[in-house]
Amino acid sequence: MAEDGAVLGRGFQRSERGSRLQQVTTMPLSVTALSMTALRHAGFALSLVASLVAGSAGCGGHHQVDDEPEADPSEPTPLTVTNNNWLDVVVYVYHDGETSRVATVTAATTANFFLPPWMLGHTRTVRLIGHGVGGNGSIATELLHIQPGQFIEWHLESDLARSSVAVY
Repeated sequence: MAEDGAVLGRGFQRSERGSRLQQVTTMPLSVTALSMTALRHAGFALSLVASLVAGSAGCGGHHQVDDEPEADPSEPTPLTVTNNNWLDVVVYVYHDGETSRVATVTAATTANFFLPPWMLGHTRTVRLIGHGVGGNGSIATELLHIQPGQFIEWHLESDLARSSVAVY
């Protein structure tokens, strides 16, 4: 049994006679003391997170560009043509002063081709040309310099003038 005036549990104590429980009001810690404690805990947490991040940064491994195999210039270059035009389009490659036919891409389809190394020429600089079958318009890209291992994506739009090309 608790003595007179002893605190029983949270926020209650026995009265001096011992028969009745009465509520006790406790004084809260000062705001400054709470702020300092919270600040200390936040500082600890921040330093813990910073040390974990700094420590894990070294676990990413070492990557050198020299470790990657070099692309073979005698491999064919992939060409993807997405034809959003209403007409079939005949695709040509202009290289080394001559034009070579690649293929015909059906309207509203995507086709994948491989350009042989001879079609890129010694300079590996080409221009793609597309001509709509049964239409008056045609489109030509700017000169594209293709490095070994890269690939070409050509998007032909319904208005050929809005077409785009990308080399990756």
